[in-house]
Amino acid sequence: MKLVYKILDTKNESGQWYEAYEVADDFPTIYGWTTIAPPESMRYPKWDAGLNQWIEDKDSIIEALKNENAELTNRVDMSEGAILDLADMMLSK
Repeated sequence: MKLVYKILDTKNESGQWYEAYEVADDFPTIYGWTTIAPPESMRYPKWDAGLNQWIEDKDSIIEALKNENAELTNRVDMSEGAILDLADMMLSK
């Protein structure tokens, strides 16, 4: 048995650009499929047919960084509010 990867035109529900399947060793590799596993070092691997290799999906990286930035901004805002509340409590004593 071997793993093959079906290359997708759009991201699937889990946010991946591929689906992995375990098939028989004699399963032929057809267009739109590859036997090359996406590198574990890539957070958002996307197959580039022109280069015949996995590349990092820049749009997914940007989207993830925007979400992370928004989450961190919310945490900073909450922390600032808590610090101000604590300062008010200390000054009122």
